[in-house]
Amino acid sequence: MKNMKKVMAILLTGCMILGLAACGTDKKADGETKKEETTDTAEKTESKEKITIGYSYPTANNEFWGNALTYVKQAADELGFNITADDCNNDQSEQIKDVDSMISGGIDALVLGPQDASVCAGISAACKEKGIPLVIIDRWPGDDLKAGEDYVCFIGPDDKEAGYQIAMSLINGGSKKLLGIGGFQGTSVAEGRKEGLDKALEENPDVELLQFEYAGENWDDGDKAFRNLYQSHPEVDGVWCYNDSLALATVNVLKEEGKIDDVKVGGMDLLNPAIESMQAGELWFSTGGHYLQAAFGAVVAFDVVNGNTYDGEKKVQLELPAVSQENIAQFEEKFMSGDAPVDWKSVSKVTNPDAKYDFEISID
Repeated sequence: MKNMKKVMAILLTGCMILGLAACGTDKKADGETKKEETTDTAEKTESKEKITIGYSYPTANNEFWGNALTYVKQAADELGFNITADDCNNDQSEQIKDVDSMISGGIDALVLGPQDASVCAGISAACKEKGIPLVIIDRWPGDDLKAGEDYVCFIGPDDKEAGYQIAMSLINGGSKKLLGIGGFQGTSVAEGRKEGLDKALEENPDVELLQFEYAGENWDDGDKAFRNLYQSHPEVDGVWCYNDSLALATVNVLKEEGKIDDVKVGGMDLLNPAIESMQAGELWFSTGGHYLQAAFGAVVAFDVVNGNTYDGEKKVQLELPAVSQENIAQFEEKFMSGDAPVDWKSVSKVTNPDAKYDFEISID
């Protein structure tokens, strides 16, 4: 059950848009929950009329997805489209209902961050029936659906490479006895990152994986999983984590145990607390920046609705920067300053007809 439902209506220049988004909560630092629906007040660009793009994503109870929504709003602000956004609280049936509500409400396009692949076929069929362009992000929808036919394109991280980077950062740092804490079993992101871990272990047979456990995505999941794993394997000297929320929960337990100097922890997402932890010499490594994928997807959707043909890769796998204590300041300056790290007008064919869909995440 969700904690609260709230509708936000924002007066726009010359008209009023009333948006209703179903079933979303956003966990704030003080515990307050808030409905995630926005309409932006950007000036109109070369778009013939202001459109509304729906954005459905797994959970608001994770900073990664909060960052993703922030960048979607930045893109909407610069390009001049409206956003109706809602999280599904990690519930597949909830996500299907949310998207049905968005379609009934009259969205022009949809960016979908699926809870898992099981929701994609039905949502794709519903969008096709209404002529609504669909861009899928983050979690692979499966091979049965075809990009260019069932949806416009997929944009997500190269999860196998990311999982490999996390593992190699620990191994290169001297870790020989690893524990692994994974995401939601069966999702493409969790399985892809686990493949990267397995690859690193195959290349380094002297490194032992003491135990691996699928946990979830949030802090509480990581706290519970690592406490159990650590009880069984106090000899651990490196912890591979699916994301930063799990990694930071692990760091917290190690600090409690007085073992933070003895055990290296690697994660993924490059969230604010992860950056602060690396600056404090606690978290060992993180890779990420792929919270930009939702905004990239919104740009594609915006272009297609405005009559532009998507001519980029059908499956975009984003290469992610590897961030350590040595280059953390450079990453923070570009991505965490509050300014958009991407000139959204330069990557949209509506505002830049010469734009190429070669999305890049770089700290340079």
